[in-house]
Amino acid sequence: MYTKLFQLKIPSGWAIIHNSFGDEDPVVCDGVIVNDEFYNEDLLSIERIQFNETDWSTDLTGHVFDLGWYPESDPKGSYRLTLLRGDWNNVVVQFESKDRVKIHAIIEKLFDLITQGVDDQEISRLIKSI
Repeated sequence: MYTKLFQLKIPSGWAIIHNSFGDEDPVVCDGVIVNDEFYNEDLLSIERIQFNETDWSTDLTGHVFDLGWYPESDPKGSYRLTLLRGDWNNVVVQFESKDRVKIHAIIEKLFDLITQGVDDQEISRLIKSI
């Protein structure tokens, strides 16, 4: 278990599939990030879920958050946050930054916009303007 993860404010109706989005500076040795548990392509995955009368399941048409560091373990890399609608054929917006605090703020902004019912085109426009 990671002890230095960002605290995320996630509204109800979402499932964390994977989280290793760390609040830790990269440690570089011989040109490679050695604390790569926080700097790889699979840092965070969060999916919209729905209740189907008896249990919870993934909302196949709902939003999905995907966060990774690209290229993996590369000090010259950056975070890439992708918001999808259903699958990778429906990317709502991608946002890249080396600044993990900024990525954290964008994640929370996206949750806020989705919760308010803002449509995908407007979400994309608002995030691209940041």
